[in-house]
Amino acid sequence: MTGRTLTTGVVLAAAILAAPLSVSAQGHVDGAIQAWHPVLAASIERLAAESPSFRDALRAVSATGRRAVVITPDRFDGVFDAATLAQAEPVASDQSRVDYVLVVVNLELLQRLSGLPMTAVDFEDDVDRILAHEVYGHAVPYLLAGTLTAKCADPAIGQSASASCAVQRENIIRREMRLGQRIEYGRDSLAIARRSYQ
Repeated sequence: MTGRTLTTGVVLAAAILAAPLSVSAQGHVDGAIQAWHPVLAASIERLAAESPSFRDALRAVSATGRRAVVITPDRFDGVFDAATLAQAEPVASDQSRVDYVLVVVNLELLQRLSGLPMTAVDFEDDVDRILAHEVYGHAVPYLLAGTLTAKCADPAIGQSASASCAVQRENIIRREMRLGQRIEYGRDSLAIARRSYQ
């Protein structure tokens, strides 16, 4: 993460966490995660209800006092590529201590690529897959350790997707929720890829 992203991330995280919220505005809040869109909140609820590993991770993160904040790109003031479906950005202090991870999910792009309403089962399944990767795969390791050194990486160039830390963690959640195992990196493991081949 660049210094600019770190600074804007800290400012944005502070603004998000300090703002008074109604349940309809944020959708879901507990000690470990705060979701700022009803579709993202519904996905967090499904993950917590259907995946014991996800639920256990939220409990463990909650005990640390750290938090993931799940937002859409319109709420993110940092660097976000409009062609990216999602990214997790740890917000660290100068000492590399991580108290928050911002998870940005581009629901608008996902809907455009899928051609589905946000209430369609395939759309919801893809949101669950994306959050399994970004929250459980990337954010949770940072939050449990509280430091940037706990990075759980995506596949390196030439590495198989299933050998990477983040995909291995994502596949735990996918298995528990019967969302299929991820063996490819990129969009090929999503329902939107299957729809584009039809």
